[in-house]
Amino acid sequence: MIHHLIGASLVIGAMYCSSTISGQTPTPTSSLRPGEVPKWIQDYKVPLPKEGLVPDKETAIKIAEEGIVAQRPYKVKEDADIWWISGTLKENEFGSAFNIAISK
Repeated sequence: MIHHLIGASLVIGAMYCSSTISGQTPTPTSSLRPGEVPKWIQDYKVPLPKEGLVPDKETAIKIAEEGIVAQRPYKVKEDADIWWISGTLKENEFGSAFNIAISK
């Protein structure tokens, strides 16, 4: 499953090894405003393979299906001649739920 957010432990781990990553001294966390991310973390880039992370359409479909199933229970509404089906997000989960319109 694809996660859209970086875990706090990853950010904290990156802060401990910042001098190895960027050669810079990390900004002390006490001087950061709430929600502020130090510039050296923003600038850090992970090299990606030239062919990308999703190699083919079959893999893309599997990822999409996994994401849809994870959004159960589904919400279903009937409006005129259309069924509207949408997913639900779990508590403390960020992102958006899928929406599908199916004509009767």
